Amino acid sequence: MSRLAALAAIVLTALAGCSSGAGSTGASGSTAASPTPSSAPTSQPTGLGGAGGEQSSPPSTIHSTPRPSLSTASGLKEIDGSCPYISAADFADLEGSRVGRVTLLQSRPVGCRFYFSYDDSAVVGEITIARFRTATEAYNAMVGSAGGHPEVQSDAGIGDGAVAFRTVLQGNRTWQCVFARGTSVVTVRTRQPYPALNAFSLARAIAPKIK
Repeated sequence: MSRLAALAAIVLTALAGCSSGAGSTGASGSTAASPTPSSAPTSQPTGLGGAGGEQSSPPSTIHSTPRPSLSTASGLKEIDGSCPYISAADFADLEGSRVGRVTLLQSRPVGCRFYFSYDDSAVVGEITIARFRTATEAYNAMVGSAGGHPEVQSDAGIGDGAVAFRTVLQGNRTWQCVFARGTSVVTVRTRQPYPALNAFSLARAIAPKIK
């Protein structure tokens, strides 16, 4: 089975019975702080979570791990600066909106927020990162983030695997891509209501910058 087919099968498993802890899906700036890694022991499914190789069948259990934060914590400080993961120009080209102000979200790891060139109150995109103890926990959290989203799409070629689904950004229905890379889970939120292509393209450009 190809890696893409395996990821799709795992996503379907997550949609059917994901037991991940509750995560943030609200509008920008209205959600909980970054997740605390699970202390429960985890098994290591073959070929998942950065272990290399292909997964011939989905793991029998999607481990109960925290979902990655899908937006920033309430009251999180922003400072003007350049995003370390992607330039404003490249973000604008791939997302499809003109970018003006860029801020660094004072989280650990640092996040980024991009504002519309002609309206500095309108967010056109965000990047947030959650860290887990192991690559397997990160991978399972990425898969689990798709739970309850029937429109989910997957791409095994981004990082260690990625899913994209609809979210809410400043009260508007938009798209985001969540991908795993090593022990990190990265959420890339866009302003675009359709399709998921913009979110996938941004994630593909950002993935090599995630350590």
